[in-house]
Amino acid sequence: MTLEVAGKRADRLIQGTAHLSGMTQADVVALLDAVTAAGATTFDLAENYGGGASEAAFGAWLAARGGRDGLFLITKGGHPYGGRNRITRADIVADLAGSLERLRTDVVDLYLLHRDDETVPVGTVMTILHDLKERGLIRAYGVSNWHHGRIAAANAYARASGMEPVAASSPHFSLAVPVAPPWPGCVSISGPEGAAERAFYKSTGTPVLAWSSLAMGYFAATPNAPAPQLEVSVFDTLANAARRDRVRALARARGLTPSQVALQYALSQPMNMHAIVGCRSGAEFRELRIAADRPLTPAEVAALEG
Repeated sequence: MTLEVAGKRADRLIQGTAHLSGMTQADVVALLDAVTAAGATTFDLAENYGGGASEAAFGAWLAARGGRDGLFLITKGGHPYGGRNRITRADIVADLAGSLERLRTDVVDLYLLHRDDETVPVGTVMTILHDLKERGLIRAYGVSNWHHGRIAAANAYARASGMEPVAASSPHFSLAVPVAPPWPGCVSISGPEGAAERAFYKSTGTPVLAWSSLAMGYFAATPNAPAPQLEVSVFDTLANAARRDRVRALARARGLTPSQVALQYALSQPMNMHAIVGCRSGAEFRELRIAADRPLTPAEVAALEG
């Protein structure tokens, strides 16, 4: 199961870039050089990350490095600001233009709407995205943080209108189940509450680009290396703590790290699953790359879920 656009295939292990905005350009270059040397080919970006700073840092690295054709670039727009939803033609066009300028490229391989606005008809949304593809600015389009009912309606409209359906969807998914959205408008398909969403992805084969697939570092956290405060507020429950204990036990039994097992859990789902990770070094990406090619058995998946 893969995501392929115009003959280019996205890797199932996708390097996230939100953290680039807090790094010096020298550190950005060192990190991106290291993860690409470790096998990274697919990158998740967004107009919203650092107010465009992450895209600008990535674009500067890409311009100096070259090799654009060998990379699969995903970026996002239409994020709400100041309490205003921005799923409008003017906002989306402006966001994409800014992304292309910062990334120093003429086209992105996959363009996602970062949030939904359910007051906007799906036909309006799909027409905007279709027009951007027709202009050659994007090779394919999709959505992030949309519920499956809206995606199904958008696809139905697209097929009836001779347009391409949604190429991919990017909700949250991990073994850890959030108790609340980490940011307004986020959609998770984890846990029992996400069963209907996962059934949709399983039945349709729609590629899933799971953000925070490692639960923001929750499974790697230790008393000496705690996870970020945001993670604590989102994932700190007794049920998730029990899941983390089971991850650690399986990791010890298989000679792996908890992060490797948490990644294997995500990629072993019966969906067209891709995992977005925020590696901080080439060694970390290489470690996850190894784990990504070793799926868990259904029994192991069930055991982790408890």
